[in-house]
Amino acid sequence: MPWSFSDDPHRFAEHVLDLLTARPDANTVPLTVLETLRAGQRFSDVDPLFGWFETGGAVTGAISMTPPYGVLVAELPPGSEDELVAGLRERAAAVPDVMGDAEAAGRFAASWTAGTGLSTELAMRQRTYILDGLRPPVPPPAGRARAAVPADLDVVMDWITRFHAEAEASSATPQPEIYQRRIEMGLIWLWQDERAEPVSMASRNVMVAGVSRIGPVYTPPDCRRHGYGAAVTAACTQDALDRGARQVMLFTDEANPTSNGIYQQLGYRAQGERVILRFVSAAEPAHAPAG
Repeated sequence: MPWSFSDDPHRFAEHVLDLLTARPDANTVPLTVLETLRAGQRFSDVDPLFGWFETGGAVTGAISMTPPYGVLVAELPPGSEDELVAGLRERAAAVPDVMGDAEAAGRFAASWTAGTGLSTELAMRQRTYILDGLRPPVPPPAGRARAAVPADLDVVMDWITRFHAEAEASSATPQPEIYQRRIEMGLIWLWQDERAEPVSMASRNVMVAGVSRIGPVYTPPDCRRHGYGAAVTAACTQDALDRGARQVMLFTDEANPTSNGIYQQLGYRAQGERVILRFVSAAEPAHAPAG
């Protein structure tokens, strides 16, 4: 079987880094997840699972699972999905969903559900945006941007939790250790109003292969429609550029026209499409797509 599996992120990296960094924008999520795990962070107490596909002496496929999340598709060569599914089932992997490029995720979902009582529902459709020249809002809203500090962790975790609840794309619980590390690395920015009260947040992931990915961005409901989200996203983006990012990108929920419009005004250009597909049994009620 060309698919090999391991729970060791360092072994996985030895096999797939060249493949993933050949398209660092398309593989920004797999790359940042791998960096997080190699740095000793965990998404839960359940061991991760990594898979890579090798044929003709070359690695051409890569997936990862970091419970409670499902399968994260990086590269999935056409025709390899059935062997991948067989390998995951042999390891009794629990797969609640699949995330990735719409075409590849769709192929995996079709193979995973074939001959079972499972069906697939769209949890979220995401649009990929690539920065094409930053245009900060002029004039900016009242207040200023600043990097989050350790004392802001409670506010950050509250907003991250509320962001996930609004997105409804995953039931995973955000890990404070991950966001504490991001604060320490200067990756989370806040917009504070004229009273020095935080009113919006923009986070980004660790830069890998020259690519920095913004997200999540969150503004509490009572602070919206003041331009805070756009301003703090611009500040977080500018900081990424100042630190040497060759490319800055982000994902948006296609069902949210407001955020899509804001990011385009900031100079982000729409590019690809990603999906999160959730697996449900015939007995489970269907859910509407997030957004």
